[in-house]
Amino acid sequence: MISADKIFTDAQLGKLLKRLKAEKEKSLLAINSVSKSKPQDVRNVIDYFLIALLASTGLRISEALNLRWGDIHEDFLIVRAEISKNRKRGTVYFGPKTRALLTDLHTTKNQSLKRTETDLLFSVSGKLPSRSYCHTRFKYWLSQVGLPIGNSLHSLRHTYGTVCLDSGLSLTFVRDQLRHSNISITSQYLHLTRASRDKVKDLF
Repeated sequence: MISADKIFTDAQLGKLLKRLKAEKEKSLLAINSVSKSKPQDVRNVIDYFLIALLASTGLRISEALNLRWGDIHEDFLIVRAEISKNRKRGTVYFGPKTRALLTDLHTTKNQSLKRTETDLLFSVSGKLPSRSYCHTRFKYWLSQVGLPIGNSLHSLRHTYGTVCLDSGLSLTFVRDQLRHSNISITSQYLHLTRASRDKVKDLF
């Protein structure tokens, strides 16, 4: 069972993404000025886009790292069978905010980072960061904003599932979005929704 401490609140997630975006903008200024740029600036930019995409799609880190631009469509993306945990092709729908994020990533990589060596969204100089490195970077950012470093990138997936159910999306739709093999896995998020917590407060 997924515990409440593995789910980010709206305030916590907002705080994290706000800091990441600010660091991304600062790093882009340094990159565009050339003389003030450091290797870490590119990593900061990629960190922002990767973590923001995970938060807005519920993708697993391995799935996100292996996404190609050809997998991205106007309002959905395809998780190819070869990168899916259960080896089944899946579809993840998204809205205009995520579309804008992806467009920004594409523009940034081509214009500021000048990284067009591969079709992979998160490649840097033709190479992908490892999952372990991404987890380490995530814990670094958590520490920077005072959030529990015991959480992992997978907490973003848990949070996504809970937010979807809180927003009124059906259990079966959320199952399909997260590509769970069984709806019982998705139902674990039900006890963590805001509606459930508020109902307990009303009762007791």
